[in-house]
Amino acid sequence: MARKSTTTRSTDIAWRATAAVATLASGFVVDRLISVGWRAATGKPAPQEDDRLLDYRLAEVVAFAVISGAAATLVRELSLRQAAKWYGGKTVDPLKGQRALEA
Repeated sequence: MARKSTTTRSTDIAWRATAAVATLASGFVVDRLISVGWRAATGKPAPQEDDRLLDYRLAEVVAFAVISGAAATLVRELSLRQAAKWYGGKTVDPLKGQRALEA
């Protein structure tokens, strides 16, 4: 038996917009935090610019990729969960917003 959806089209669009704003804001914040943290830890700017990548050792680039990827994923998930709580508690699936952004 198919479950009847309780969300309307306007609610779905509003949730997608909320998820998009939360994802963009969290991405901007985590990018700034990683850059500042990298500079504080290494004394060099984060290896984000293509023309400066050869100034870094491969281990530094790999470490930056792992740290920034893990941090970005964690912050995105936490922000989507928080947005879902703010938006409507358990009536919204946080993964639905993520899937909408990936489509």
